[in-house]
Amino acid sequence: MGDRDMLSGARKYCVDARMLDGAAIRIRAIRPDDQERLLEHFRGLSEQSVYFRFMGVKRDLSPPDLKRLTELDFKSHVGLAATVTEDGRERFIGVGRYICGSDPHRAEVAFAILDEFQGRGIGTLLLEHLSLIADANGIAEFEADVLGDNRQMLEVFAHSGFESRRSLDSGVVHLYSSTSKMLKG
Repeated sequence: MGDRDMLSGARKYCVDARMLDGAAIRIRAIRPDDQERLLEHFRGLSEQSVYFRFMGVKRDLSPPDLKRLTELDFKSHVGLAATVTEDGRERFIGVGRYICGSDPHRAEVAFAILDEFQGRGIGTLLLEHLSLIADANGIAEFEADVLGDNRQMLEVFAHSGFESRRSLDSGVVHLYSSTSKMLKG
């Protein structure tokens, strides 16, 4: 798929994938009509998973949060959901996104995977698909800040070629990787 196709198709991005155990999932772009699915996903995370994702206590997602997290431009803010269908209903089991700051060639990447699905390769799959879109958008580097206690996420990033730039006093590890390096790895 060419870069132009990736950019025009990012809003409709949808691929079938397999978790490490072989179970089928779908990875697709987050849409404005996903607010209820995203809220259900957030409410299905354990307190620890919420703390790891938001680096603090967050009780719920407000209507402005849901709007900001589902109405994306797919250039500087891209969000993908890993989904399964249960009883004819689509369910988010993982969410990954990147957001550019002041440097349009660098983006911060973050993930939230339901506890029951952690350790099954979903974070790695989301990262791979985000890398494809990022590379097509001219983003050269992903960054992530991860709490030192979040061993599973640190492992996902380490296996994906991320390097530690520095460890902050607050127990946060700053990681970075070239998006093109991830696509080759």
